[in-house]
Amino acid sequence: MDDTLLTIGEVARRAGVATSAVRFYERRGLLAADARRSGQRRYREETLRRLVFIGMLQDAGLTLDDIAGVLDAAHVADWKAIATERLAALDDEIARLGRARAYLAGALLCRYDHPATDCLIMGAEIDRRLKTGRDLDLDQLQQER
Repeated sequence: MDDTLLTIGEVARRAGVATSAVRFYERRGLLAADARRSGQRRYREETLRRLVFIGMLQDAGLTLDDIAGVLDAAHVADWKAIATERLAALDDEIARLGRARAYLAGALLCRYDHPATDCLIMGAEIDRRLKTGRDLDLDQLQQER
């Protein structure tokens, strides 16, 4: 069994993180060495998989506290609540980015010298924001073009 254990360097390399990140996750309680050999940390394949999962959750934008909540969830509903909240935040961010993309695409379609002063598409959005103080949704912006 001891031969199947991985060193911290092997685990870090395979997970695509620095060894300092592995140590940091250990200090945060997200990860634990499975054994020690000559004082060096050793890890099982399952722990490597957990490390990769932590990276996936970070890629999804979860905080380390949220990741701990997912990893330590006592019930399915506990981790699903965390994931549901993050998914809603991602949906909001995607919508915001879609609006930002539409504004820039509209500016690029403008035939005039400057989008802030000469472009009718951008001028209409500027006027609308001055009037309402709210973002125009993507569908409305595309319809106005």
